[in-house]
Amino acid sequence: MKKVKELYFVWILVLFVEIIWLYIVEDKSNTAGDLSVVITVIAVTLTVGAVGLKVFSDD
Repeated sequence: MKKVKELYFVWILVLFVEIIWLYIVEDKSNTAGDLSVVITVIAVTLTVGAVGLKVFSDD
């Protein structure tokens, strides 16, 4: 259980960094392609992190 809790905090940290990245790209870029790449990366991180936490939890 402790390992899952540590992984959860790492996952939250990665998401926080990606949200900052989203704001930077949104502020500096004028193309929809750049924004869609960042949103896709965030969506994949959310999905993989949630599934990983569910699979590796002891519940």
